[in-house]
Amino acid sequence: MTVATVEVPFEALVKELGAKRAIEFITEIRECYGDSVVELRKATEKLTFEEIEAEIKKAKNKETSD
Repeated sequence: MTVATVEVPFEALVKELGAKRAIEFITEIRECYGDSVVELRKATEKLTFEEIEAEIKKAKNKETSD
């Protein structure tokens, strides 16, 4: 299993989600997990790339339906 890290540049999020949704995504992460990189790593350390990709696709679908 390949485990993903949260060290994704903001530009990559913007490319995948669009600027508005990328900012919303960061805001949601901060609300759920705080602003600590260590806390975020712990919360996401077992996520696979496939799971992250599925979340991005879900966010994109939500953005287009809004």
